[in-house]
Amino acid sequence: MLVLCDNCEKSYNLPDNRLPQGKVVSFPCPSCKEKISLDLRTGTKKEENTHDQHILPNETAAVEDSKEDLENKDNLKKRILKRVEDLPPMPKVLIKAREIMADPNSSFKEISQVIEKDQAIAASILKVANSAYYGLSGMVSSIHQATVVLGYKTLEQVITMVTSSSLLGKKLKGYGLNAGALWQHSLAVAMGSRFLAQKRAPILENDAFSVGLIHDAGKLALDPYINDSRQELDAYMAQENKSLFEAEKFILGFDHAEIGKDLCEKWKLPESHAIAIRYHHCPSESKDNQLSHIVYLADYMAIFAGLGCNSQTQSKEPDQNSLQALNFKPEDLHKAALEVKNSVDEIIASIS
Repeated sequence: MLVLCDNCEKSYNLPDNRLPQGKVVSFPCPSCKEKISLDLRTGTKKEENTHDQHILPNETAAVEDSKEDLENKDNLKKRILKRVEDLPPMPKVLIKAREIMADPNSSFKEISQVIEKDQAIAASILKVANSAYYGLSGMVSSIHQATVVLGYKTLEQVITMVTSSSLLGKKLKGYGLNAGALWQHSLAVAMGSRFLAQKRAPILENDAFSVGLIHDAGKLALDPYINDSRQELDAYMAQENKSLFEAEKFILGFDHAEIGKDLCEKWKLPESHAIAIRYHHCPSESKDNQLSHIVYLADYMAIFAGLGCNSQTQSKEPDQNSLQALNFKPEDLHKAALEVKNSVDEIIASIS
């Protein structure tokens, strides 16, 4: 049986006589470690095909439930919010590291000990610290040295970036995003958010970076439902000349920004973060939440730089309210967008 990982798109030929017929089995992809599920029960559509089969991961009860829910819109959001509970929690290393760095009496040794407990994260942090982007190529040989050289502010951003890459690096079939596409866009928005915060609200620099990085996390929970509604969504967008974000609201009754807010609450992030994510497409409705204006303009910059998500294109100028709130002109954002793209390229190259 030919098995295809839907996340990294690598295929594996498994001997039929080694598979437990009549059961549903799961195993991690040898390449990306994402779960692959196989339905080997008789009488299913997959087994009716006598040719080599491309079995996709995560095609389990959760996805089947989404089809039923689309016919019963009243239960849809409740089901999706339940699915939110199945998404990975915020990595413990990030939570603990933030706690330590928030303590003015903490030491570089303490933060190093926390990071070193997760070897995969520690290795990635060393790769990023030694990247050309930070100008320390070949100079950082230990986590303790990285913490001292980078400093707490930059270190928190690096930890956030590294720990979120696996969560945001998944393929999203419904949104038409290949593995890594959402991660690249999110990193661009994070870099842009940091730039804007540095210029207008330096105290929000780290918060802006973190919110920019997870602003589209709601798409992770919505993806199977978007996949099942794709034809209806495309028809609405074509007929009404609307964006996918607007189509989500019309077809499903809510959008990925609303679900993103629920994710923030699950991850116990500050309320200001949740509000910024909820209104990152319409910051004027956020009751003067500065982070929402920052992330909105950073999203504009990412799309302008060609780092949008799939069909996102630059079709209009940014909202004047956000430009006025942060005292920027469109040409300022256009110039900065090119710098953001270069930064993203350097970071991606350093951890790939």
